[in-house]
Amino acid sequence: QWNFAGNGRGLSGRAGIREHMYFLGIDTSCYTTSVAVADAQGNIVLDRRTLLCVPEQARGLRQSEMVFQHIKNLSELFPQGYTQIKAVAASTAPRPAEGSYMPVFRVAESFGKAAAYAAGAAFYALSHQHAHIGAAMLGTELLFDGSFLALHVSGGTTDVLQVSAEHNRIQSIQTLGQCSDITAGQLIDRIGVALGNAFPAGAAVSALAAEGEAAHLNFTIQGLNASFSGAETEVRRRLRQGMRPEDAAATVLLYTAKILNKLIERARQQTGIERVLLFGGVMRSEWIRAYLQKKQQGLIFSGIDYASDNACGLAVQAALHYFYQERGTDNVSDNH
Repeated sequence: QWNFAGNGRGLSGRAGIREHMYFLGIDTSCYTTSVAVADAQGNIVLDRRTLLCVPEQARGLRQSEMVFQHIKNLSELFPQGYTQIKAVAASTAPRPAEGSYMPVFRVAESFGKAAAYAAGAAFYALSHQHAHIGAAMLGTELLFDGSFLALHVSGGTTDVLQVSAEHNRIQSIQTLGQCSDITAGQLIDRIGVALGNAFPAGAAVSALAAEGEAAHLNFTIQGLNASFSGAETEVRRRLRQGMRPEDAAATVLLYTAKILNKLIERARQQTGIERVLLFGGVMRSEWIRAYLQKKQQGLIFSGIDYASDNACGLAVQAALHYFYQERGTDNVSDNH
């Protein structure tokens, strides 16, 4: 439960009205359909997610296939019975940057606008990064006020971010670095599928790695931009030469962990900011978490349930934005 209070009167100063106010979040990422509902106190009262279906031995889906599955999934996942929806937040793009676009997020935007307009609710066009950062903050139960660093590490993204927040309401997200070719999650999934596991393969790779011995691979980082494709090529070559699956799994996780460690180190030096929040599907790996905790102090990891794609962060951000605007309206009224 979060304290949204910023004016000494609770969320909006009208406790009786707040009791049945709800806030909807919708996220349609590359491999997960998610909806969530938060109440006025920041509690998640509904959290529904379903993975998109990927054919066996496939390494992904086309955007058109994702869009079709999202439309079908949302009709089944959409909440019922919440008549007092006050605001809706949807991920409308991968990043809050001009030109950032993926067709899959049009589904969340369309459903979100339709729900908001029908309910007479506010609509907030946020990004997939807002969804992840919001959920990661929610999972820590900490207060984020001011600037902090964030690492978003998943199948679609390996980004180093500088985030500004006011009482956990995300104000701005600046990209400091990203992957120069494939992402960390793609490296892990591609090797995992090559080892005979279903996509996404992160959990299977982590299980194999526990029994393996990692080989050292040289890595390339330009500033805060990392490369992962060379590791894929090298591990595939070693597998053809007889490398054990367990050792291959351990090798890709060690390679990923070393790059993340270096990115954190450089980002802290470059910005002077020590607080670092880590999230994304790759950060569900206990193997990678354990390595980073040995190397770096003061890291904040998202709770496992909130690390991968979900809409809980969007639902809470909808509430935070709504009450922030309401406080602004109240202040204007109080001054006249």
